[in-house]
Amino acid sequence: MNTSVGQQLRQAREQRSLTIEQAAAATRIRPHYLRSLEADEFEAMPSPAHGRGFLRAYAGFLGLEAEKLLAALDETKSGPAPGDGSPPQPAEQEDTPKAFDDSEASAIFIEVGQKLRKQRELLGLSLEDIERHTHLRQRYLEALEEGHLEGLPSFVQGRGMLDIYADFLGMDGEAMLLRFAEGLQARLAARQAAEQPAKAESRRRRRLPPRWLRRLLSGDVLIGGALTVFLGLFVIWTAIRIFAQTSEQTPSPTAPSIAEVLLATAIPSETPTPQPSPTPAVQALPLQPQATDPQTGALISPLSNANIQVGINVRQRAWMRVTVDGKVEFEGRVIPGSAYTFAGDSTIEILTSSGSALQVFVNDADLGPMGGFGQVVNRIYSPQGVITPTPTITPTPPPTQPATPTVIPLATEAGQITPPTIP
Repeated sequence: MNTSVGQQLRQAREQRSLTIEQAAAATRIRPHYLRSLEADEFEAMPSPAHGRGFLRAYAGFLGLEAEKLLAALDETKSGPAPGDGSPPQPAEQEDTPKAFDDSEASAIFIEVGQKLRKQRELLGLSLEDIERHTHLRQRYLEALEEGHLEGLPSFVQGRGMLDIYADFLGMDGEAMLLRFAEGLQARLAARQAAEQPAKAESRRRRRLPPRWLRRLLSGDVLIGGALTVFLGLFVIWTAIRIFAQTSEQTPSPTAPSIAEVLLATAIPSETPTPQPSPTPAVQALPLQPQATDPQTGALISPLSNANIQVGINVRQRAWMRVTVDGKVEFEGRVIPGSAYTFAGDSTIEILTSSGSALQVFVNDADLGPMGGFGQVVNRIYSPQGVITPTPTITPTPPPTQPATPTVIPLATEAGQITPPTIP
């Protein structure tokens, strides 16, 4: 019967009368790893590479040939050689996934529990001692040693309890947690394979479309693309509408001034025929007596030597333009309560947008408002009287007699008209 690798290591150590602790201090390998090597428990190593390194260092310390031990270890892992009487094992295909079942996961948990129990018994501790020092309940410690996961509160709490228990026993907690995780993965794989074996196989063999195509056909991309197309069409439609409305519009000329609007005449539909302009109607101004001083009786000289004087009292808001002897003296808006006085030699022309807004005094004679509310009025005041201008060109009217000027005589007797005082 061949001697295993672990038995050769233990025999070499005992021949040199060394303990595990002395060998661990000399090789700087933890004692529980040396015990695992002597017990042929190479799966307890952190990784296969760590196991081979520990074996090489331990064999060199004990004076054994490390290469022969490594070769024997590889032969043990690969199984018996052909021709030794054992039935041939079927070769595992690379494409076939490893089948996990619940029994394999249970075996892993039982293996972890046996290591914990073995280490505890080796240290001569009871479960009561462990509970007193680690504050882990005894039933949870028994569940860990028996590999019974259903006795634990949860898998997460079980991992934490296993870490505390292993560290307290002086074991490699990281290696134990890795082995425990392998058991959890095996359990999960077995459960998934039992629930949907056929669906898992079809999903594995089904060929999925490329990643870029899946991203292109995702819901977010489709919705974003549809919104982008809609916004683009809306912008194009809006631009077409604006362009069409702009092309249909005729450019309007510069807005005329208010004077042009007030003086605008009717535009005939046909070419007007020039007619001789009628003589404007002249209304004679009332003759005013010369003002005298009520105390002395002396004549009061007029305010100015001008031939025509016009005073304007503003009663409402309106627009007004005053032209004295052909020169514009005032043009703009006026406000109620204002008073204006103008003097000229030949004519004073007043144009307003509302006749009722202006009260006119000519040579100290009150002529009252120029017209009605909102009525555009244009009048010319001269020493001969009041002249109402008429358009020089009008549409061709039916044959009528030309207008003749009308002279309206006013009262000439003194004392009938009291000249008002112009403020």
